[in-house]
Amino acid sequence: MKTPTLFLLFFVCCLGFAFTGCSDNQTTRPERKTIVDAVFASGHITTSDEYLVTSYAEGYLQQSYVQEGDSVTSGMQLFQLSSDVQSANLEIAEANYRDAKRKAQADSPELQQAKLQVEQAQKQLELDRKNLDRYAELVTTEAVSQLDYEKAQLQHESSQKNVEILEKSLADLQYALELSLLNAKKQLDIQRESSHDYVLSASTNGQVLNVFKRQGELVRRGETIAQIGGGETLIKLYIAEEDVDDIALGQEAVISLNTHPDRTYKANISKIYPAFNEQEQSFIVEAQFPDDLQTLFPGTQLQANIIIQQKEDVLVIPLVYLMEGDTVVSRTGNRIPVKTGIKNTEWVEIMAGIDTTNTLMLKL
Repeated sequence: MKTPTLFLLFFVCCLGFAFTGCSDNQTTRPERKTIVDAVFASGHITTSDEYLVTSYAEGYLQQSYVQEGDSVTSGMQLFQLSSDVQSANLEIAEANYRDAKRKAQADSPELQQAKLQVEQAQKQLELDRKNLDRYAELVTTEAVSQLDYEKAQLQHESSQKNVEILEKSLADLQYALELSLLNAKKQLDIQRESSHDYVLSASTNGQVLNVFKRQGELVRRGETIAQIGGGETLIKLYIAEEDVDDIALGQEAVISLNTHPDRTYKANISKIYPAFNEQEQSFIVEAQFPDDLQTLFPGTQLQANIIIQQKEDVLVIPLVYLMEGDTVVSRTGNRIPVKTGIKNTEWVEIMAGIDTTNTLMLKL
């Protein structure tokens, strides 16, 4: 927000815009100078590929393969969680899959028995068919009775029905075994994927910034274990609601790092987040340094002034000389209305009403 800060005073001095203070008799005259209007923001250094390593499982941290400061590559294993229960679940899933796969094979005992029943029923059907044909010839010569012929018909029909039932049972058994194999394979895949959750790996190349859990500690599902940073160095800034409308892409920001308070750095606004951040209670923007800077540590706190306006060779007076209602007091004590422009914490632009010949008095 646009509030007085020691940093802004330092910032103005560095740009060469500092003016002389009030004279001993508390008077001043307007001068033509360069004036800058800026929005103050706090923030910190971050990286473009910064992310948190979060656990999708629960277990004790069994092994840490990295520590703070280590470089990591994409896919590199970082942490191993204990997985006794999960290992048992995986073994059960593997055993179920092997059993289902064995039963679904064409030469499995279950299928062989069903196929044998079908073959026997088909042989019986063939035998009953031949017997029915023979009885059909004999009944015409009255060598057998009509009743015997009808019994042969019934036996043939029964055998035919039995074949149909056994063939359908065989098809149903094959389908059930295949479905059981498919389900067992899915359960195995799920357990294997769950097992992967106990091994946490790096998503991108980068550096370990923080490790929040130590070996032997319990890690719950959803807990953060480490922070990884990588990619380009970025500046994340927090902007007050009343100032966000003044921020635009490409604007210059003057940065003061807490690690180097005696220096300032130039950066440019590169991204404006569209939504208000409830957690930070501010809008967030990102800025980038135009050049690579050495020894910049992610997380370093900083302050920034984002330049939203800058005018050269304009008439200015110290802000303390501007009275309520945009008026100033002349040496004779008269109030003179003025039209103002840019204001910052020290100076105000005068667009009309007075010039460099006017002597102004500070009204306490």
